[in-house]
Amino acid sequence: METIQNGKLVALHFTLKDDTGETIETTKDYLPALYVHGQRQFPKGIERALEGRRTGDVIDSAIEPQQGFGLHNEALLQTLPLDLFESSGHKLEVGMQINATTESGEIPVRVVVVDEDTVTVDGNHAYAGKRLHLHAEIRNVRDATIEELRRL
Repeated sequence: METIQNGKLVALHFTLKDDTGETIETTKDYLPALYVHGQRQFPKGIERALEGRRTGDVIDSAIEPQQGFGLHNEALLQTLPLDLFESSGHKLEVGMQINATTESGEIPVRVVVVDEDTVTVDGNHAYAGKRLHLHAEIRNVRDATIEELRRL
């Protein structure tokens, strides 16, 4: 039986919860998630929790923010004039993800506050600063094909 290591295609069901026990992401009731181990499709801490596991294994692991989606960075919060967004033609709503143009190119940001004159956007990942609780059930592990590796 193959173990999870770099270059392996892994099929798994997983649930991520936060410290309050709220489910923030799950594949329960859906098809298993597929990923190629070692290709940074999951955060480092999740890959570490899965490394060396086999088909049929069940994993429960806590992932600290530094090994998950990073610490929350206040510098990535920015309040901007609402009129900067009026040309887009979209009504901005809290929770909406938009692309912001920066000197480094476009980056995804979430709208966190909309008031009469300003919009506050957050460039942090939605799970940044959260300890994640991973429950995973490994369904299959095999070598990734050349075509699967090309799609990355």
